[in-house]
Amino acid sequence: MWIPDIRTLFLILFLVNVVLTLMLFTFWKTQKTYHGVRTWVLSLLVTSCGYFLYLLEGAVPVLFASTVANLLIALSVMMRLDSTGRYFRSRTLPAIVYGALIPAAFLLFYFMICVDSVVMRGMIIGLLIVPCFIAISLIAIRSREPETRLIRYSFAMAFLVTALLWTAIVVNGLVTPGDHSLGGPDPINPVFFIVTILMDIVATGSFMMLNMARTQTELRQSEEQYRNLSDNLPDYILVHDRKIIRYANPAATRLMRPSRETLVGQPISSFLTGSGAEVFQEFSDGAPGGASPTPLREIAIQLQDGTTRYCMIKTVRIEEKGAPSFLSVITDITDRKLAEDTLSRVNKKLTILSSITRHDIKNQLMALSAYLELSGSSLDNIPEATEYLRKEREVADAIGRQIDFTRIYEDMGTTAPTWQNLDASVRRAVAALPIRDVGVEVDRKDLSIYGDPLFEKVFYNLIDNALKYGGDAMTKIHISCHETEKGLVITCEDNGIGIPSEDKQRLFERGFGKNTGLGLFLSREILSITGITITETGEPGKGARFEILVPKGAYRFTLS
Repeated sequence: MWIPDIRTLFLILFLVNVVLTLMLFTFWKTQKTYHGVRTWVLSLLVTSCGYFLYLLEGAVPVLFASTVANLLIALSVMMRLDSTGRYFRSRTLPAIVYGALIPAAFLLFYFMICVDSVVMRGMIIGLLIVPCFIAISLIAIRSREPETRLIRYSFAMAFLVTALLWTAIVVNGLVTPGDHSLGGPDPINPVFFIVTILMDIVATGSFMMLNMARTQTELRQSEEQYRNLSDNLPDYILVHDRKIIRYANPAATRLMRPSRETLVGQPISSFLTGSGAEVFQEFSDGAPGGASPTPLREIAIQLQDGTTRYCMIKTVRIEEKGAPSFLSVITDITDRKLAEDTLSRVNKKLTILSSITRHDIKNQLMALSAYLELSGSSLDNIPEATEYLRKEREVADAIGRQIDFTRIYEDMGTTAPTWQNLDASVRRAVAALPIRDVGVEVDRKDLSIYGDPLFEKVFYNLIDNALKYGGDAMTKIHISCHETEKGLVITCEDNGIGIPSEDKQRLFERGFGKNTGLGLFLSREILSITGITITETGEPGKGARFEILVPKGAYRFTLS
């Protein structure tokens, strides 16, 4: 069996450490690494210099070649201990440990110049590096990283084996007489250096694998963290290539495909309206790379049930499994948009109301002023003056009704619309009315309507009108609902005398009716705040029938 000589082994050790230095340096510069990698790279470089000096033994003074090489090897081992502490504990090696090299240098010079003793020089180096090998192994073994247990044990074993062999060499030199120099005939030397070559490769390879394993662990934890965040966000998260959805968080899936388990693989155009698809394509084309998202844009999403949700969307280019993709974050603003639209409609209605009311009161005041003037000129004609006074009282009552109307109307639309349970609203209205022996039935207990807080007033007015004008024969008021292509139709019908045909056209006009003429007018205005309409479709003699059309998106079935 061929066993290489010591110089050949030193050459192999030198080349191996140079290769390991280059390999770890490349890994350090191209991959994510942690504390200690740079120190390990430097330790390999120092080790390479030490072995190179061993190779030069005979070509340079032995004092320089041997002593400096020994000190460099000891320094490299300390640097590996420093690197291990930085990696596992984020702690640097105290400077005093490196300071131990100074007295060691003096001792090495002494046992080379004054007393030439290979064994003593070996003991000095052993006292420096063997405790470092053991400390490195203990740090690795005691680390709390269960996912890297096998790699850590391999890493620790490489240093324990090296420490054991070095101890064996020192003990062998102490108990066995003979030439124990590195170039001597001692058979343990080749074995030691061959094992050292292997352990250097195992230690450095394990250190690289530890870095890679930690990177994978952190990546997995980061993915889990962001996946949990994405899965629990109320916003809709989509990863796509502008055509096909590659990932959708549960919120998006529940909204867009409630009957499916996933949106993955579905075309993204399947839930976009025509204008929404154009906007989506436009901002995807302009999405920047990196972390900067596109400006917020508004899009409309068409759900399976035909309802439309209004959303704000921002998109950024990302890499998904190596392929260029887009990450879109979609925020539902439907309720906010409904509130904004409602506010706009209310402001418009209040402006019109203010104008109409001001005009009506001014006309009444002009009439009152005229009657007062006529009254003043008719004081000697008692019947005529009395008639003028009666008309003045009527004008004053009309002005009072105008003022009462503005008081009622001022509350409409001042508070944001909310979801209100239909059955609960009807029950509160019934409780405030003299219901007599008339039964009021609601067929759905789980229906909620998105409307103005005065929504309850609508059914108060409808039931109040039925009680006033339905006749003594009326015994029931029934409220039901059914869905159509346009939305949900809520029907409020009674079995009273109904409404004459000639009154139907003017039924919802302001001022029409026997009393104030404001009840149905106000009901229509309250409903219109959230886009709800009301019509009367009953037949005279068979009872009144009011149909309230609630658009899609403004009703839902859920228990109050």
